[in-house]
Amino acid sequence: MNKCWCLIIAGIISFPVLSWAQIDSLLVKGVLKQDSEDLVQKVWFSFTNHKGEDYRTSADVRSGTFRFSVPKQELVVDGMLRFTASDPMNGAMYKPLSLFIDKDDITIYGQASEPELAHVAGGKENDDYNGLRQSTADITRKVSSMYSSRLIRSVQNDEEDSKEFMKNTTLLLRTEYDMQREFIGKNPDSYVSLFLLYRLKNMYVSDSYAKTFANLNSRYRETKMGKAIQSNIDREAITAQGKVAQSFERTTATGELFKLEELKGKIFLLDFWGSWCGPCRASMPHLLELYEKYKKDGFEVLGVAQERSKTIDEANARWKKAIDELGIHWINVLNNELKADFDIVKAYGVISFPTKILVDKEGKIILRISASATDDVDVALRKIYGY
Repeated sequence: MNKCWCLIIAGIISFPVLSWAQIDSLLVKGVLKQDSEDLVQKVWFSFTNHKGEDYRTSADVRSGTFRFSVPKQELVVDGMLRFTASDPMNGAMYKPLSLFIDKDDITIYGQASEPELAHVAGGKENDDYNGLRQSTADITRKVSSMYSSRLIRSVQNDEEDSKEFMKNTTLLLRTEYDMQREFIGKNPDSYVSLFLLYRLKNMYVSDSYAKTFANLNSRYRETKMGKAIQSNIDREAITAQGKVAQSFERTTATGELFKLEELKGKIFLLDFWGSWCGPCRASMPHLLELYEKYKKDGFEVLGVAQERSKTIDEANARWKKAIDELGIHWINVLNNELKADFDIVKAYGVISFPTKILVDKEGKIILRISASATDDVDVALRKIYGY
């Protein structure tokens, strides 16, 4: 079993359960249809309320049914329901199911083989989220099936198969993300929208993310999740649309001194990446396609690498090796070099990789996105160049 999962279960087992008066509790009950008694034999539920207090509880699954009580909440909060076989340290892994705790009892009904897709009823937030999950259930099943099939066929090292796999899963997940974003836009008063927005940070252009959060009900602003979202927005404000990209200079991978001002008069993309970053490397084939498509029109890519190395020599070696492996011979600079004098990654507020920032001919920010599963850069370039 996955080591991380084992640690989570161990923490749940050892964590003391807080108690509330039964009169202030709501009931969570469920039925999981299962072909084998070994599928799901125990459920574990946890959440942290808006005061920072942790709650943990568990229940046995008998004949496919379970029930437990949790304290009612003044302001709705999300919690995580996990599922294990008889031995939580050595059993099948299941995706967890999010529940929303307010004041209404909750009923769950589903299949033990896919508990994360169970039907959930009880309170507006659970009803809302259930409707959304059921609308994307086919996508969830298709993606799971594709991952399972890939593992069985053991084709992880087949380059062409990997590209096709990434393309197909990205298209499916993008559809799911679009449906979730549509839900957020249509339901600004729902706590589910805050819950989703927090998790979909990398699926939004920075400015759109800030505007979407501003449209949500203000009563969620002071929650832990709301404060975390606002913190992200504040950090990325330095690269808000229309702001001038901060100047810096470095020596390129080919040994030439480069200053950002040299790109004035060109549309260019700042790509923050690292040789260690799987999603960064996975996004390179498509970025190469964009580069080849628009470079004749003056489009440029500027790669800013952040390497995880103990020495600058080691960082240089890994960086240049990755450039050659990926075939990304555009302008490349290494943040590790002269980082003490000017940290490019820190100056641009980058904490997740890849982060891509599109800049116009005047050196002003067009957009910022921290993901490889969106087409925002593609859309912006099509609008700029007309094709």
